[in-house]
Amino acid sequence: MEKRVILAMVLMMGFFVLVNVLYPVLFPKPAPPASEASRPAGPVGAAALETAAGDSVAPVAEPVGEPVSEPAQAEVASPARDIVVETPEFVAVFTELGGRLKSLTLNGYLATRVGGREPARQQQMVPGATEGQPAELPMALRVYVNEADFLDLSELRFSADRDSLKVEGAPGKLVLTGRTAKGLVLERTFTFTPGSFLIGHRVVARNQSPTSGYGGRLGMTIAAGPFGGRPGRYDNVAGYLGGKLFTAAVGKAGSKLRDLGSPPVADWLGYMSQYFLAAVVLSGGSQDPAGLGIQAAERPQAGVQLVASWPLQLNPGAESAYDFSVYYGPKDAGDLERAGHNLGKSVDLGWFAFLARPLAFLLRMFYGIVGNYGLAIIIVTVLIKVALAPLTAKSYKSMKQMQKLQPRMAALREKHKDDREALNREMMQLYRTYKVNPMGGCLPMLLQIPFFIAFYRVLDYALELRGAPFVLWIGDLSAPDRLFDLGFRVPFLDPPTGIPVMTILMAASMIWQQKMTPAMGDPMQAKIMMLMPLFFSVILLNMPAGLVLYWLVNNILSIVQQKFINRPDPSAGGAAPAAGGAKAGR
Repeated sequence: MEKRVILAMVLMMGFFVLVNVLYPVLFPKPAPPASEASRPAGPVGAAALETAAGDSVAPVAEPVGEPVSEPAQAEVASPARDIVVETPEFVAVFTELGGRLKSLTLNGYLATRVGGREPARQQQMVPGATEGQPAELPMALRVYVNEADFLDLSELRFSADRDSLKVEGAPGKLVLTGRTAKGLVLERTFTFTPGSFLIGHRVVARNQSPTSGYGGRLGMTIAAGPFGGRPGRYDNVAGYLGGKLFTAAVGKAGSKLRDLGSPPVADWLGYMSQYFLAAVVLSGGSQDPAGLGIQAAERPQAGVQLVASWPLQLNPGAESAYDFSVYYGPKDAGDLERAGHNLGKSVDLGWFAFLARPLAFLLRMFYGIVGNYGLAIIIVTVLIKVALAPLTAKSYKSMKQMQKLQPRMAALREKHKDDREALNREMMQLYRTYKVNPMGGCLPMLLQIPFFIAFYRVLDYALELRGAPFVLWIGDLSAPDRLFDLGFRVPFLDPPTGIPVMTILMAASMIWQQKMTPAMGDPMQAKIMMLMPLFFSVILLNMPAGLVLYWLVNNILSIVQQKFINRPDPSAGGAAPAAGGAKAGR
């Protein structure tokens, strides 16, 4: 969706220039008569794929799906416990059944829209059960035996070293230990650090069988689903692989990862939305990076199941260590940078990031001064407009000059309609005589596009706008602009249903700008221009209110600037070129 919006912005600028500058030149007014899933990545040698006798192996119906398997564990009498871990950033619940993450609730982030009808609740990062489908918990371990079979450890009973954990001033650890029926011991150590959403996760695998070995791959699953309950336009699979950001729609992630193969460098892989990220960290561990395998497949409940795996070769009495750290948290620039591993690359500011970063800094700085992100957006928009004022003025003046030349250009076209060479020569002479650059109205506007796109990206991904109020009915600058919540669906409107007041004002401001522009030389040209307000109203209808506020303020400033530029110039009286070719008044 965001790519379509950026393309629409570029098209708007080009469309405006085409209709106002090039259209009159090319078409002058005539003179009056006279899912696809993937298998575990990486080679698995069949000769080395023995498991300790007695551990149940499940066939892989879908390579990273939900095969039915038997618990591979020793007898345990007591029921599995839930271990609650509290940190300043989140509350996590782990279950001893599989050593999996049962829930993770972020502190300070609401899942519901500010001012909405739903009861307020904190943001949940672990997908829950859906109708007809049980909850699939993340961070389950698997031992892959070959490309078609794996030992499912999601039902293996682990034993926790504590009943609960509260992390405050110093890092805290939770240790879960599980043992299969024939001697594979897995010790999982989770490390929680105050001020960080990154959870350290180290797995030590020990083969205590005196006779049998384990070979294949050790993998961990990340089951991630829509953080808002249903997929949003920004939800996708993402990762920083091979030194660049990888993104894919959920249904295409498996095949795209398979085509990518084993990247030489891999930092993380996960599922992200506009504001949140659930990812497994792939770098910085003790494993050989060359042995990494990554896969993805759609979940029946919506969302994706990701698997990261590493080679496993355990002779009797041997052990190996693996790092499967995870990040569950907001896409806040500061939090991501502190977490490291290039997780900050998940906030993609696009081609013009070099402009977007200082604009984001200014937005936060002015918020610190005025205490309102809506006002901060207005101030930054004014600064952008002031910085680009010379370019805008030059563009408007050039278009006015071209407009004044239209009668003379039409006469030349009529005069030399059968001699293109003579026509081009006369046109160039006309431009030189009146010192007009035919591209003078286009180039200054094109130079402004990077600033518009950069600030759009800042506003679209600014986590600070989530839940940030402005004034009156605008209680959340990250939500669509709606006056009232009518409680029923309306076509083309994302919920909540209400009156998009700022979007209507934005369309009105575009019409006002058109009215200020001198009448078009061609009726068809005028009709085409009248479509622009409707076109951009539809584009911005479901965009965040912060974006619409930016466009509205930018239009109002453009109207003021255009009114100033269009003031009559007493010293230029009679300077307009006449159809006869000389300046009137000479």
